Parts: sequence; C-alpha cells; structure tokens
Amino acid sequence: MKFTLNRRVFADNILLPASKLSDNICLELLDKELKTLVTSNDNSVMLLARLTCSHTSKNTKVIIPDTKTFLRLFSGVTDEEVTLIFDDNVVTFVSPTFSFKYHLLDESYINNKRAISEEKIRSISYDTNFYISRAKLSDIIKYNSIIPDAEKLYFYTKDGKVYSKIGDEQKANTNEINIEVSSEFDGQSLEEKIPLNIQSILLTSFTEDKIKIAINHSLKLFKISTAHTQYIISGLVK
Repeated sequence: MKFTLNRRVFADNILLPASKLSDNICLELLDKELKTLVTSNDNSVMLLARLTCSHTSKNTKVIIPDTKTFLRLFSGVTDEEVTLIFDDNVVTFVSPTFSFKYHLLDESYINNKRAISEEKIRSISYDTNFYISRAKLSDIIKYNSIIPDAEKLYFYTKDGKVYSKIGDEQKANTNEINIEVSSEFDGQSLEEKIPLNIQSILLTSFTEDKIKIAINHSLKLFKISTAHTQYIISGLVK
C-alpha cells in the first residue's frame, strides 16, 4: 500500500500538531483523504485533522509509534509531493537523495484504547464565533510568559468586539492583561467569561494566519480551527 500527499501540509497540519499532544498517532486512510484524531493525556485537548491524498488501498489505519521521532525523520524529505509505502507494519520512503524505513505499531494497539466518537465531536454546535490572527495568538502566549502566575485565559465580548484576559479571577493578587483579539463576532455575546487553561493553548500549533474560535457556552467547549486542523478544548469549571 502507498499514498501520496503534500509534504509541508502533512508535516504542518498533522505530524507537528500531533507531536505536541501524544507519543503516537493513528492515521486513517479513507477515499482520497487522510485523517487523525489525537488527544492529550487527560483528553482536555483533542485534535482532529484531515487532508486530501491519493492512495492505493481500501480504508485502513496505520499507527506511528513515536510522532516526534517520525517528524524529525520526515524533516529529511525535501520533495514537495511525497509517496510513502506501507507494508507489513513498516513505512518506507525512497528518493535519490534520502530514504528511510520506519517500523509501525500493530492496529490492535489502538483497538485496545478507549474510543472517542469523532461524529459526536463534529456534531457539537457553538454559540459564539469569531476569528483571531496567528499574531494575536502569539501575543497571548508572549504575555503569558510575562506573567506566568496567571494560568487562565478568558474570552469575553464588549461593545461588539472580542477581548481576551490573561489572569485568574479565582486567585487574589494575580496580575492580568486584557487585549482586543477580534473586532467582531457572530452569535451570542459572551456574558460570562469561560476560563481556559492557558497551557492548553501552548499545546496547539497553527501555520495559517486566520484562526477561527467557536465557543459552546453550556458545555464550556472551545473549538479552535483552520482549514485542516480542529482543536476541541475543554474549558475550566469554576
């Protein structure tokens, strides 16, 4: 079995984001599509990613045992369009200048893990939607490094705009920073600030400049997404 895809899109939208969440990754090959669902150890952050590809097999799954190692290995590939060959739990790449062979896990490893319903995740509706730039997200991470004692991130609306607050409303004498992150939003205003562990944001990875954030108020869920990747992050209960 073999499949062909874009090297950069695969690395930026599947391998790199997955490597920040889990040691291993299950890739599912469907009709002209490659997708994965990866979760953090406590399931507070879930990554759903998918991209188009061509392959010569029926629907199947392959399991990479060490995502960080495979990402480093894959960085040696320079071709824009990459063909990977899977045979007997081994993935192989061959080119005139660089080749590798890497052993995979058996599918029974994934079958023994608790299943999470992707269908249920994708069926969740959201009350508030807005877009944030990658630069603004970088600002949030930068300001958190200035006041590392502030462990929570809040989003709220005011005068038709969206703001973020880095701080902790449950602790006394905690430093805080407020910044405008979007000039508009769709849906309901955020009357109540829903806290988010800022460490969850540090587990995300985006290469696109425009990022969509959606919030389900009752479930206290955040969906942060771009064209190929979608993070579902659980908010904190006060």
